[in-house]
Amino acid sequence: MESRQRPAPVLIVGAGPVGLWLARELALAGVRPRIVEREPRPSSYVRAGGLHPRTIELLDMRGVMDRYTGHALKWPYVNFAGLMPLLDLAPLDTAHAFGLTIRQDVVEQITEELLGELGVTVERERTVTAVEQGADAVRVTMEDGEAIEAAYVVGCDGARSLVRKQAGITFPGIDSTATYVLSDVRLDDPPEWLGKLGIKSFEGADGQRIGWFLGGQVPGTDQYRIMIADEPSSRAGKDNPVEIEEVRAILRRIAGSDFGAHSPTCLARVGNQARVADRYRAGRVLLAGDAAHVHSPFGGQGLNTGLQDATNLGWKLAAVVRGESGEELLDTYHDERHPIGERVVANTLAQTRMVFDFTLGGARLRELFSSLMELPQVNDHLAGMITALNYSYAPASGAHPLVGTRVPDLELKSPDAGRLYELFRDGGHVVLELAAGGAKELDVPAKAQVRVVRGEPSAPREGWDGLDAVLIRPDGYVAAVAPAGS
Repeated sequence: MESRQRPAPVLIVGAGPVGLWLARELALAGVRPRIVEREPRPSSYVRAGGLHPRTIELLDMRGVMDRYTGHALKWPYVNFAGLMPLLDLAPLDTAHAFGLTIRQDVVEQITEELLGELGVTVERERTVTAVEQGADAVRVTMEDGEAIEAAYVVGCDGARSLVRKQAGITFPGIDSTATYVLSDVRLDDPPEWLGKLGIKSFEGADGQRIGWFLGGQVPGTDQYRIMIADEPSSRAGKDNPVEIEEVRAILRRIAGSDFGAHSPTCLARVGNQARVADRYRAGRVLLAGDAAHVHSPFGGQGLNTGLQDATNLGWKLAAVVRGESGEELLDTYHDERHPIGERVVANTLAQTRMVFDFTLGGARLRELFSSLMELPQVNDHLAGMITALNYSYAPASGAHPLVGTRVPDLELKSPDAGRLYELFRDGGHVVLELAAGGAKELDVPAKAQVRVVRGEPSAPREGWDGLDAVLIRPDGYVAAVAPAGS
């Protein structure tokens, strides 16, 4: 059947957390998307279990952070390659120096509720079979025969993205070379060290790693999520099925006990595949989340990177649909997010190299790296990388050094606001006018949704001296500055 509805401005394929957050960003900006999902209900499989400070900043900017923190535990550390010590978040330049321990299915539930409050619902049991791009629209054929026309289509449909394939976007990288077994199980006799952070390593008399164990209790359940590997099991292919007896056997080999593991609700193999789409945009088709980049989950960066993709893309796509900007603005989505996808893939490859090295040399490498992590500079560098707090977007040649940098939540000396992030609730741009009339010096598009606020940071900030105004994008990065007397 042919669609009887008007063409959609944006069709999002995939209602995982990335697709849902992107849909909300668009709806907040006045663009009502359609979002289709092939599954009849949200997945109960917990793919990810935490949000990092940069993502929490974005939630705060939209005024919804409390909706998530109410279902989560705050944790002031982050993990790198399962090593100890943990990376301390306290020294980082953020007002949100903590992560949230929260299941991905809970993130999806909350985000879908927030989207529904803006009048957008997910169309479930809708499977895309074809994506054809034309000069003025994209035609998407559904399994039931409906043809949907959309000005733009965004593939948030995972690592095996049909949208990416149909758009002719390649997905270069490597397949998994090593795997671990992930399971959500009940344990009759959990070990006393279970839940202690970092990888529990088991070594033989020669110092070589026999195997490793990482895990803890799944919040809100009587189950434990355990990730385990030894050298024989790590050589299994990613698509090889897992049975509970294999889990027990690996546990007995590495720890001497299976701890009474039983009643699994999830059994899977997780690999260290590393791929980044060669383009995040092909004409009127764009990619976000796992459709654009896949990698090992070490460091917990996948979900967070996807949500940050969506926030970068959302305001840009809305501006183009509303006619405020030309299509060239969409090219900046690839230009800014693709390098970050590559950096995330690079650091996860480095982490898994250490995780899966069972040799004596691997043990010494982990010891050396752990000692380096005790240095404050190394802690801050790695923590900033994993949490995305130290990522900036390359400015145009000759631009002010602040352009492209992330702005943390600032306490303001202002009659209009107490802190900066409160000004981004509607998803628009903000001009922070540091000197009277400074906003006039900025080249702000006439149609753009911009809020001008008179005020300045209550504490001195490096690089902000001698400025009349700062234009901050809806995703919290500096778009332009007006130096004094410009």
